[in-house]
Amino acid sequence: MALKKNIPVVVVGGTGRAADLLAYAVSMTVRTASGRYILRRQYVTQLMNKILAAMTELQGKTEKQKKCADYVLECCARANMIITFDIDCGEGLDHCILYALLTGGAQSSRLEQLSLALLWDRPDIAEHHIFPAESNWASWDLKDLMTTALLEEKVEFVKLFILNGLVMSDYLNVTTLRYLYNEACKTESHTHLRRLLQRSSRSSYHYLVHVHNILQAMLRKHHDPVYLSDTPQAVMADSSINYLTFDDPYQELLLWAIFSRRGQLARFLWERCETPLCAAVVASCVYQSLWKSLGAKNTVILNEYQKQKTMFETLAVELQDVCYQEDPPNAMGLVERRNPKWGQMDCLELAHLANDLMFISTPCSQASVELNWRRGLTRAPPLAVTICNFLPFLVWTRLFGFQKLGDNGGELTAWQKLVVFYKSPISKFFAHSTSFVVFLLLYAYVILFDFKYEMSVAEILVICWIFTFIVGELSEITAEQSTSVRGKISDWLNSVWNRFDLMAIVLALLALALRLHRETFKWGRIAYSLNTTLFYCRLFRIYHVNYHLGPKLVIFYRMISEVLVFMALLVIFILGYGIASQGLMYPGRDVSSLNLTDVGQIMREVLLTPYWQMYGELLLDDIKGGDVETCYPESCTVPESCVTEGRNCIQDCVCENAKEYTWAVNLMLFIYLIIGNIMLLNLLIAIFTYVFDEVQENSMEIWKFEMYRLIREYDSKPALVPPFVVLEYVWRIMKAIWKVTCRKKKENLEDYMKYTLTSLKIFEKECIQTYLARVTAAEEGKLGNRVKKIGEKIDKVSKYIEQREEIEEMEDDLEWMKEDEEQSSRDVSGPCPPAADRTPQRRPPQTSTPWQLPPPPLANAMPTTKTTSKRKAAKRSRGRRKAMAAAPDSTRSEEEDGVEDSEEARNISEGRWTFRGETGRGNIRGMINELEQEENRKDIEKETIPTQASERPGKESRPHTSQGRHPAGSRVAARLDELQATQVKMSEILQKILKKIQVSEAKDRAREEEEDRRRRRRGEKEGNGDAERRQKRNSRKRRTIENKAYIKTSHLRFMIASEWSLESL
Repeated sequence: MALKKNIPVVVVGGTGRAADLLAYAVSMTVRTASGRYILRRQYVTQLMNKILAAMTELQGKTEKQKKCADYVLECCARANMIITFDIDCGEGLDHCILYALLTGGAQSSRLEQLSLALLWDRPDIAEHHIFPAESNWASWDLKDLMTTALLEEKVEFVKLFILNGLVMSDYLNVTTLRYLYNEACKTESHTHLRRLLQRSSRSSYHYLVHVHNILQAMLRKHHDPVYLSDTPQAVMADSSINYLTFDDPYQELLLWAIFSRRGQLARFLWERCETPLCAAVVASCVYQSLWKSLGAKNTVILNEYQKQKTMFETLAVELQDVCYQEDPPNAMGLVERRNPKWGQMDCLELAHLANDLMFISTPCSQASVELNWRRGLTRAPPLAVTICNFLPFLVWTRLFGFQKLGDNGGELTAWQKLVVFYKSPISKFFAHSTSFVVFLLLYAYVILFDFKYEMSVAEILVICWIFTFIVGELSEITAEQSTSVRGKISDWLNSVWNRFDLMAIVLALLALALRLHRETFKWGRIAYSLNTTLFYCRLFRIYHVNYHLGPKLVIFYRMISEVLVFMALLVIFILGYGIASQGLMYPGRDVSSLNLTDVGQIMREVLLTPYWQMYGELLLDDIKGGDVETCYPESCTVPESCVTEGRNCIQDCVCENAKEYTWAVNLMLFIYLIIGNIMLLNLLIAIFTYVFDEVQENSMEIWKFEMYRLIREYDSKPALVPPFVVLEYVWRIMKAIWKVTCRKKKENLEDYMKYTLTSLKIFEKECIQTYLARVTAAEEGKLGNRVKKIGEKIDKVSKYIEQREEIEEMEDDLEWMKEDEEQSSRDVSGPCPPAADRTPQRRPPQTSTPWQLPPPPLANAMPTTKTTSKRKAAKRSRGRRKAMAAAPDSTRSEEEDGVEDSEEARNISEGRWTFRGETGRGNIRGMINELEQEENRKDIEKETIPTQASERPGKESRPHTSQGRHPAGSRVAARLDELQATQVKMSEILQKILKKIQVSEAKDRAREEEEDRRRRRRGEKEGNGDAERRQKRNSRKRRTIENKAYIKTSHLRFMIASEWSLESL
């Protein structure tokens, strides 16, 4: 019924009964000149036998057998609507089903076919059969399909749509991007994105302005007018906002893919961004922020974010290396290029936010950092810089070198040299470091000698100096990248040195407040003294310039957090043991008689005594307790005999003596020391060791990262040092007021940089193409991909071998169709029939892969010239395969197989080859000679056989191109031509393989002979140790040769044992 309604049918061969019958019959069906499909004449009897074998219930029922055969033949008449699939082929059934749906009787539009292919996720069908059939695809036709492909993360379809007419700048507008964000929030796997957007929008429907708020919180700055214009109020007032487009649509889709956890799609979109280097760093920064904003319990998502961050950081590093290899100045220009979308931040600043140590430690980034460190100076010795801060005239000496001015190489003037020197970060660093050392000396003098009740001049100068520090820290807070005050303070506190500064400033202000009052003057001195420690710890910042000391400071900083964890564990044991021991040593304490001093003493004994005991100060004399007996009157009892007799008896009371509990205190001390002194301290040492090893392994990257932070900090610092820095702050304020009020015209630097930015964009595009080409070549060169390709070629060769018998039968069918045509022409009277239609006819696939490309050529096939009957050749081929199947090596055990493989490997390495089956054993060189002789013999036969065939009575020579050929025969002949051409190519491939093996053997023998000559030339006897090493080296070499030989053996064994002997080659 389905075939009568022109509905295609998929027949799954190998499932039994009717399906096998139809699959067999359709495979033996041919198309005649009149367009009919008929079963081959010689297979009708075989079909009847298969019907009896498949349906045993029809035994002896001739009519039903004939009726069943008629049904099968009726189906074969519509063979063009039947697609066969072999269930044992190991391929997907969906390929055939989709082919049937796409090529049904009622042909659907190309757009519907493409939708169906997208639904089934078959980009191969869309690429090879749907898109080539329609050359002009409108961009709006693919818009909905593109949205579906993006939401379902079907990267191959996204790539196809872009390559076949979809313009991304026209596709992506505000409405589309807003729809993508809202659709991504509906799935359960994207609850994190939904939670972030709801935190900004306070509703279930989100606009791009809410995405802008998230990006601004993560990357500190985000400036895009399109995002800012997409608000609920603005959209209601002006609907044209929905159709606004973006400057770089791929970057906007990249951000959407990152938020919606579509990693593969994000990787594909990154390749097409306008600024791929900046986009990779931004992606890494966004993943870092997402990782921080997620809870610690979501380990799966955390690991995914960390993996994606590492991937994009690696992409940025590799792309930067390619740019630096191509053109170092342009590569440094890419790193230092300001990005308007991200608040004029460059790639280094974005990498600093993302904590990308690898990116900042690359040669290109470090070259840029070094230039910024010197800032116009080509030569600046540290000692000379320090001295020149006090003696400015040294700037004009040969101690310093300055970069040339402009492209023409002009010299700087004396004033320009002075300005360049004092504005460079290296000069600021040494100047501020020297100033801070002077401050510490003055502070130490005040604490040691000049801290009186009345303030001295030195103390007043110290206080003024501290206030200049406060002004400097406030200036740093305002210079942070965040736009909000809270964000600026948060960014400022991210640096551990700023935290030290905050603690020191707060403690200094507290000390000043305490020393101004008589009652708290002593506490003021204590606060001043404690603050000395914090100020001196701030001096560690200078050590970051040194490569050896910088990483050690990072180790010290990371160990502080581990010490806090250790103290949190230790305080539990200290309190438990301290309170228990004090309770046993002093059982008679009365809380009503305690004063403040007693409470302090008890706290010291509870906390400090166990703490010192952990470090070895056991204080055994103090834990014995006093020899004082304490009795409790309430517990006293008098015997009844004393009461009745009226005698004075001694009362029986409950009394305690601290010495009685000494053994219990000692036992608790024993347990406490085991836990605290052995377990916890060793745990702390192990943690410190782990932190040290981790930092030491990445010490170079950590030092470079901290060095960049140092340069970035001092680049924004004023040139004047405290306390004179106030003058420069006053100058900055006056300059800012002038810019706002008095300046008439502002220079547009982008006009000057327009050509440079354009050339940088072109250079970046060239570098990304070079990088992608290298990545593709590296992927193709991997062993796994090469093995996969070899496997695919082997599968195609095996399929070709299976089709050889069918080709021979097709040649016989060609003769039969010619006879049938002649008979039909004699029976039909009237005018001659029109010329046969030579246009390609749609023929349904008869294998498991309907649209598979023509099978590849056999590796060792030669042009076939028939000297015997094709039937005999087919029988001989089947006999060879049976002989190979019955070979004893197919039934041997795995252990014997491994032994024989190793023997064959040694034979190959020595120039011998072992053939199995009918070919026996022979030498590989002999095989090559036989191949050459066989080729010469076949060349002679090729010249003589056509003549003999033309002279044979009753037979015609069969040229592969003929004008009056039957249409089906024309296709068969064309197929034969194609197969013969592929056989020649496969023969050439095998010859190359054999030549490579010969060359490899010759090199191995030459290498061995050279080593023998060297050993004989030395003439020295090797010791036992040398002999042992030589034996190991030879064994490793032998194993390597055996492995290589095994690969060669396996390849040739497949080529020979598959189908052909030396005779067929």
